[in-house]
Amino acid sequence: MKKKITVIAAGAVLVALCAALVGCYASVRVPDSHYAEADRTLVNPDADACAVELMRYLGSVYGEKVISGQYVNEYEDYHSEQFRADPSDPDSPSTVFRLNELQAVHGVTGEYPALLGLDVSGIECGEPCYTIEQAIEWHNSGGIVTLCWHWKVDNFDGKPRAFYSEQTDFSLAKVLRDKDSAQYKGLIADIDAVSEALQPLREAGVPVLWRPLHEASGGWFWWGASGRDAYVELWNIVFERMTEVHELNNLIWVYNGQNTAWYVGDDKCDIIGDDPYYDFNLREEYEKNPSNAARFKMNYKTSGNKMIMMSENDFVFDIDAAFEENTRWLTFCTWCREFVCVYEPDESGEYRTYPVYSAMCSSADELRAAYTHERTVTLSSLVASGEYNPAG
Repeated sequence: MKKKITVIAAGAVLVALCAALVGCYASVRVPDSHYAEADRTLVNPDADACAVELMRYLGSVYGEKVISGQYVNEYEDYHSEQFRADPSDPDSPSTVFRLNELQAVHGVTGEYPALLGLDVSGIECGEPCYTIEQAIEWHNSGGIVTLCWHWKVDNFDGKPRAFYSEQTDFSLAKVLRDKDSAQYKGLIADIDAVSEALQPLREAGVPVLWRPLHEASGGWFWWGASGRDAYVELWNIVFERMTEVHELNNLIWVYNGQNTAWYVGDDKCDIIGDDPYYDFNLREEYEKNPSNAARFKMNYKTSGNKMIMMSENDFVFDIDAAFEENTRWLTFCTWCREFVCVYEPDESGEYRTYPVYSAMCSSADELRAAYTHERTVTLSSLVASGEYNPAG
């Protein structure tokens, strides 16, 4: 979603582009059998045991429970004092449990999410990225990891790399027609760089809900700006290079094209993800459709063979309403920064995230109700249940 720092972009564009498309799915009926019959077999025949185990667990709760999730801010210096297990000890290690979003959620609910959302953005251009160590710690604590990639592409024109279409002249369709170009070779180099960075996760036995090329049909990211065919071709390149060349067999592939016509196919993804932000993150829009039922149905029509997760959100959906409408999202995963935290200027005027809950979207009471709901899986309940074996 176009959600980098400012609130206004988070939902408006998506709603404007998808409203007509989603409206036609409002009357679709999702059969009860979908939840039992959705595919639990990974599309990668060489999938590691850890990925198979995670997929098995997801399938065991699909339609019965909702896995709570939270993204954290990828732009903060993870090795700074505030994120140390003991801030007063300069030798104390950093810990994900001190991250602002997790502190804010825990402060309101007394719980941590079962699913941690992280971003690998910047790895492709040599920027600092702490995602790998954070993912390993979360996995070792018994949690589930999902990764997205805000891919900063190089157009080789001297301008800064960017992932927003409006900030780069990169044309995916043009580049795919010239595989000898510097831009195409740059794409492959970026995929290889991220793949190499992900290798420690495979070596550590960390299964990953991997969500590349997200929100493609919206067009605000360069990987969707050239249309459906170019997007699908790039998906196939990323999929084949990561699985066949780099053998990242710990990845569970999440399609997040957000359009039935852009679907990459049942043989190229394991789960369907959707990011149903409400128009301008407005409460009145949320209250019209608190379960996001129509969006769930759109994804069911994309493929009735796949589990459906809410891979990003502003408001946490109403769990009771979702089950009443039989649109039982596998997860929610609230976006980071101002979506859950106080986000305001510091003494220098720079905006900072603070470990204090912000009710910009869901109120504290609504968040608490979601995390304490009998159907919600939190980190503590996931570990206590013994139903998921992170060791695979």
